[in-house]
Amino acid sequence: FTRFMLTPVPFLVGDVILGGNGVYAKNAFWSLVFAEILTNIHSFIIIATNHAGDDLYRFNCHCAPRSCTFFLRQVISSVNYPLGTDLCDFMHGWLNYQIEHHLWPDLSMLSYQKAAPIMQEICKKHGVPYIKHNVFWRLKKLTDIMVNNASMRKFPTAFEYAPDIVEDQR
Repeated sequence: FTRFMLTPVPFLVGDVILGGNGVYAKNAFWSLVFAEILTNIHSFIIIATNHAGDDLYRFNCHCAPRSCTFFLRQVISSVNYPLGTDLCDFMHGWLNYQIEHHLWPDLSMLSYQKAAPIMQEICKKHGVPYIKHNVFWRLKKLTDIMVNNASMRKFPTAFEYAPDIVEDQR
């Protein structure tokens, strides 16, 4: 309500004062609508694409928070985008550090820059895939999932660590 109804009000007042016949208020309204559409598209591309793809796992059961299984799942079910420069990170809203964000949601954005290379080395050492792709490649992988040309990997239940598995609380 506030964004689309109250924000154009000052422009409506300006229309009355300047004799704009509603053109200023209409321009303000349509600018807000198009900005909202572009923002939603950008958010969808940035967020959804690093959670879906035929190279990521999905799971059939829940695990305990902060357990070994929890941390493994955060890495094998998320993807990072190119990392490192402040401009690149800003353009991605620091969501290009999705793996680190899932592992440590309470860290500051700048801490993700420091944690990423350490996490990559840990994954390499233990043979855990640490996936990093361009956002447009991830968009293609997401689209393949959406149109049923591919599906996400199912994590084999035989590899689940039983002490970390919990019942669904729903």
